[in-house]
Amino acid sequence: MYIRQLQTFLVVARLLNFRAAAEELNYSQSTVSDHIRNLEQELDVKLFERFGRKVFLNEQGEKLISPAKKMIKDAEEIHKLFDNDEKIKGTLKIGSAETLCVFWLPPLLKEYSKIYPDVQIILKMADCLELPEMLEKNIIDAAFSLHDESAQQQLSQIDLFQDSTIFVAAPNHPLTSVKKITAYELENQAFILTESKRGYSFELKKLLENLNIKTNTIMELSSLEAIKQCVKNGLGITLLPRIVVDKELQNGELVILPVEINQILIQAKMIYHREKWMSPPLLALKNIVLLRKDEIRKQTNED
Repeated sequence: MYIRQLQTFLVVARLLNFRAAAEELNYSQSTVSDHIRNLEQELDVKLFERFGRKVFLNEQGEKLISPAKKMIKDAEEIHKLFDNDEKIKGTLKIGSAETLCVFWLPPLLKEYSKIYPDVQIILKMADCLELPEMLEKNIIDAAFSLHDESAQQQLSQIDLFQDSTIFVAAPNHPLTSVKKITAYELENQAFILTESKRGYSFELKKLLENLNIKTNTIMELSSLEAIKQCVKNGLGITLLPRIVVDKELQNGELVILPVEINQILIQAKMIYHREKWMSPPLLALKNIVLLRKDEIRKQTNED
């Protein structure tokens, strides 16, 4: 027995007019008729007498009015216990890859904190490989990653955005004078890359190996900021997502190298465990992420 059917019953019982009840409830007249018919079938009784266009509440209908009102009131009390309009509060534990943690998450978390100031956010930066295990062990509630985890059926993921990776160097690097750089011209170049067993740095090393291109040195650093500082000081070139170096490109501290090589993309994702209870803070985060994703898609379509 559905509460909406009881609500419809009470309005029809008061107005004794299906069309007027439909207008008050903002339903179609057929929906009102369906509600009453389903309720009568559920109870195996007739609640109204119909003589032409006139409707009368019968004895069985009179008996239902009081318990129907009570059930609706009880349902409203239950909803109040979990009313999403009340202040959302609690703790939200988020894990994130450094790229997203530093260059994408802050505006989203600022927006979240403005809407839900009573939620304490705990942000843990980790390698993308570590994030699924952190979710599995309930160390974090959600993760923002650059890896596709669709093969792990215990995880749900939301695709956020795609970004290109680019080769960058200091403005005075010798390769900046070359208009088109083939993959083979990267031979014996010093590379400064992120430490990772997966991801764009790993894909680049694998690509160079497949082409039998030997690099001079590969420095692996755990910090994106450290990588950029080393590149700016002429210690080598690097491959990074565009969002990571946008600021440095704009102020001329770094320049793009026109390397003709298969493009390596990153795909940002929000990941959470399928069996994880969607607490109000976590559900609120998911909703903001989905809203932002829809806005980005809309802007892209308009462009």
